[in-house]
Amino acid sequence: MRTETTPKKNKKNSRVSQGPWVLLSLALFLAGFSIGQEWQQPGAPTATAAAIPTPVAVFSEAWSLLHEHYVDPAALDDRRLLAGALRGLADAVGDDGHTRYLTAEELVQHGERLSGEYSGVGIEITERDNTIVVRDVFANSPAARAGIQPGDVLLAVDGIPVSELGLNGVVQHVRGPEGTVVTLVLQRVGEPSPIEVRLVRSKVRFSGVRWAVLPERVGLLRVSSFAAGTAEDARQGLSELTAAGVRGVILDLRGNPGGLVDQAVDLAGLFLPPDTVVLRPRDRNGNETVYRTKPDARPVALPLVVLVDRETASAAEIVAAALQDHRRAAIVGERTFGTGTVLVNFRLQDGSALLIGKQVWVTPNGRVIWRNGIEPDIAVVPGSEDAAIVPRRGETLTAEQIRSDTQLLAAWEYLLQQDRSCRSNEGEGCP
Repeated sequence: MRTETTPKKNKKNSRVSQGPWVLLSLALFLAGFSIGQEWQQPGAPTATAAAIPTPVAVFSEAWSLLHEHYVDPAALDDRRLLAGALRGLADAVGDDGHTRYLTAEELVQHGERLSGEYSGVGIEITERDNTIVVRDVFANSPAARAGIQPGDVLLAVDGIPVSELGLNGVVQHVRGPEGTVVTLVLQRVGEPSPIEVRLVRSKVRFSGVRWAVLPERVGLLRVSSFAAGTAEDARQGLSELTAAGVRGVILDLRGNPGGLVDQAVDLAGLFLPPDTVVLRPRDRNGNETVYRTKPDARPVALPLVVLVDRETASAAEIVAAALQDHRRAAIVGERTFGTGTVLVNFRLQDGSALLIGKQVWVTPNGRVIWRNGIEPDIAVVPGSEDAAIVPRRGETLTAEQIRSDTQLLAAWEYLLQQDRSCRSNEGEGCP
């Protein structure tokens, strides 16, 4: 378990015979789900306890009927049917974006994301206004070498339009074994025609951490995920920004889907005092576990603003909430996603897994993130023509560049305003 803050001959008979092992897998989750409840048709007599069907019995009946009567038996792939049933089971609990079912292949990719290494082309994508957009390009990756840029719109993968694949389907098709080829068609802003790029997949070591120096000596630290090594990469970025003489830092958590809880807690420790409460997850029985910054944490004292948006989720919400609760930073942007459960990975017999939310996240001040999200101190909605700044490590950005990013511009202006206010009061309370 791992804790995270994604033959034709006799075909019909052979498929039906697999029902018991499918039911055995489902029984672990369904048995007892509603045993003992009365199910009754309107106006029908009350059933006896012995006549009440269990969910497993109903599923077995549906499984058999489908295999006995569906017009195209060749389309009945038992593995796909089981995956669909388990996916629906996980989705039905309502823990959107967190509790979920992963096939064996998806589980491998999930583990790669958390490890910080995978086989692919080195792009981070997001869905925006019904389009698939490149959010980031990882350094020294096939995509970087081919000149793919943040903001490029992905149109097709190996000849398949992205409208047919969806976001998850695009991820599945772009990734693949090292040394294999994938062809992408992209539309770049300002270019009259689409661009076709042929890439050879390779092992990509990615870091979700980028940093840059903004005008007036303000540091920008962008963290796009919480994989292994994220906190250390952020520490390195802060060290370089401090050495550059920045007078404040903007921590950009926009679009961050979360990841490993320990990395989120360690990153919070870059800004909060030693042994400070970051998170208080609570299980179904009301038992709490307290996560604190390390006793030897050495936080920076620079003024801090945190940027969030509707896609800020999971472990990223932990960090934003802790910094807000401890009044360490102002939160700028939009209300966050509201994921708010601690995931535990339960492996199933066929190599797939259920990721189950076992605890609800509670902030240091007792707020529940789940389904509520984190409300910003300063609400800023991005403009329709905005392009979120994704800095390259160590670069210097101009005032003209950051004007294309409304939320970043607002955070920058707020930080400068606070700095001026502090200094006008003869430095009282200034770091």
